[in-house]
Amino acid sequence: MMQIPSTTPAELKDELDDGTQVTVVDVRQPHEFERGHIENPNAETINVPLNQLQAVRPQELLDDVPTDNVVTVCASGSRSSMAARLFNQAGIEAENLQYGMKGWSRVS
Repeated sequence: MMQIPSTTPAELKDELDDGTQVTVVDVRQPHEFERGHIENPNAETINVPLNQLQAVRPQELLDDVPTDNVVTVCASGSRSSMAARLFNQAGIEAENLQYGMKGWSRVS
């Protein structure tokens, strides 16, 4: 089984604060996303629930967004780990945000 690249909330915050452009793919359900998500001038955050991601080719979902620096996120890091694996298998380099939004809320 392939190792899924990951980043910590603190590392992601540092990247964003340093001006790195990141595409954040939030794989939680829309009602979870609406309660709060990663907002930063350098983050393009899109909500693509994991079940939708599993139903199509991952490239199709990212047609309109930059794919140089993709980070997947969910509530705790479990669903986003599966999403990062799907992206990586499709040839799109993606990192999983460890600890998900729970971790992000501690550094943001």
